[in-house]
This record gives sequence, structure tokens and C-alpha cells, in this order.
Amino acid sequence: AYYEILTLTSIGWVGGAAGILVGSPLDVLKARLQAPRYEIPGTANTPPPALTATQTMRNLVQMEGFSSLFKGVLSPIVGLAGLNAILFVSYGSILRFLNRSNSVGSDPTSLGVYPPSLSQVFVAGCGAGIACFLLSTPTDLVKIQAQMHRGHRSTMQVARDIFRRGGITGFFQGGMITITRDAPSYGVYFAAYEGIKRSLKVVDGDATGENAWKLLLAGGLAGTISWASIYPLDVVKSRMQMQIVQPRHDSSSSHSYQAVPQQSRKYSSISTATTSTVNPISSANIPYRSTWDCIVRSYRTEGLGVFVRGMGPTVLRAFPVNAVTFWVYEVVAAAMNTMQK
Repeated sequence: AYYEILTLTSIGWVGGAAGILVGSPLDVLKARLQAPRYEIPGTANTPPPALTATQTMRNLVQMEGFSSLFKGVLSPIVGLAGLNAILFVSYGSILRFLNRSNSVGSDPTSLGVYPPSLSQVFVAGCGAGIACFLLSTPTDLVKIQAQMHRGHRSTMQVARDIFRRGGITGFFQGGMITITRDAPSYGVYFAAYEGIKRSLKVVDGDATGENAWKLLLAGGLAGTISWASIYPLDVVKSRMQMQIVQPRHDSSSSHSYQAVPQQSRKYSSISTATTSTVNPISSANIPYRSTWDCIVRSYRTEGLGVFVRGMGPTVLRAFPVNAVTFWVYEVVAAAMNTMQK
């Protein structure tokens, strides 16, 4: 039984890894589109015009090569198994706790005769999103830092630089905004998935045949809705994590993971402007002091549209990746239920 569960889990990891690889070009594109547009000296604080997704992708390939479309992909692939394990185990545990009065007999693992309400599903999803913080923050940070580097710097090199500059705490730069994004995101994610499943009348415990297509559709739509619901927060999170971790020996700050100006760093956030002389940190060349500072300065410099920049590629990528993720989850869950009978 354990061998079968391990096999199914491995299949799920392979499927998820394949989804990450397929979606990597759009993920790199998203990061580049979300990057701040910076002041060019002599332009009276006016940032350069934003490039379109097509222009950004073309410049990316022409200037950095085809391999640039897969920058930072190792980080989420390595963290995938652990992240999904934390996510789905936490979700199931919280949901069973919330719905414990409806459990069947003395079985505490049962979700009961009646399905949990969508509000319970939402709360369980929020809790699961918070539980993922310890893994999602560092994997996202390493991925984004690698994606924003113009040169050929590996994921491991980026991770070593982060550790050298900020130690373990350096990997949690942008941690609070990550929680702020992930909690409601996963709440919407699971609630949308369950709601769509119920509207499609999916038979529980069956991930084959017609049900398979319904599950893929529900998962894809849930991922799309989830990303759309929190996308402005993701822009802010990305901008916070594009900044370089402050060295631990810097006594100018009480925080070991605050950002510092990037002129002196080996890798930096990348503007989507066509010129490479633009200073990559902000219109004032000062790192964001806080999440609120990032929000205010981004709005003042680039307007309200900055908070939805790159949303198109993100939504496009979300459907196939999340369709596969949820379908694999249902396959593993159905197999485990069969083994327990």
C-alpha cells in the first residue's frame, strides 16, 4: 500500500514538475513585466513606457537566449513535493476539524455524510496557504532573484548569495506579503474548485473517464480565478523579493533581510525598458522600506495599471498547471481511499 502511495505521489511530482517547466516561459515573462520601470536621468521622474508582453518576450530571447525562459525553474521544482504535501495535508486536516461534527461514526478523518460548506472550504484553504509560508517564501524568493538576473546565474548560485548576505532569515524576504497573498489565494483556490466540481456534478472518488475532464476543468478554472483575485498582491510581493538581501554585518538596519541598493550587487532586478543603463531598484534609487512603501511608490511612479501588469501571461499559465495539480491530487486521494477500504 505504501509503495503504491509513494508511486502515485511520485507521479504527481513528475506531473507538477512538467507543468512548471511548460509554464516557466510565462512565469519569467510575468516577473519581467512586474519589475519596476525606473527613472532615467533627465526625464523629470517619468519612467520609460512599459513594453508589451510580446516585446518583453522578444527582447528576453534576443538579449539573453532561449535558456533565459527557464531561469529559476529549479527552485519551485525542488520545493514542489514538499509544498504540495504541506498544502493538501493542511487543507484536509483543517477541513476535517471544521467539519468534525459531521464525521461518520468514530472516524475522525471522515468528511461526513454531507459535504463541507464552501465557507469551510475557504477557511481551510486560507489556513493551508499560511502553513505553506515556510516553504513558499524561500522557493519564490530564489526563483524570482534568478529570473531577474541578466547573466547566466544558476539557482544554486543565487541561493548561496542569499545565504551569504542574509543567512537563513534572508530567505524570508517578503515573507509577510507572501502570507498576505497566499492565505486568501488558496482560500479562493479551494472554494472555487469545490464549487465548480459540485456544479459539474463530479462523482467523488472517481478521477477517470468523464470525471477526469471535469476535474481538469475545475482545477484550471480554480487556478485562474485564484490568481486573478490576488494578482495586485503578487505584483507587490514580486517587487519586494526582487530586491537584494542586506548583508548581515550591515549595522544600518535591525533587519537582516531588508533590501539594499543594487548597484554594488552581483545580480539585480531587471527593468523591462530597452536600455540597460536604468538603475534597477526604484525611481528614487532607494529600496522599498516596507510593503506599504512599495505600494505607494509603485502607484505614484507608474499609476494604477502597475498592479495588473503581466496578468495576462499569469492567467494563461495558471489554467494548465492547476488543472494537472488538482487532477493528480484527486487520483492520489481516490487511490488512498481505495486502499483504506
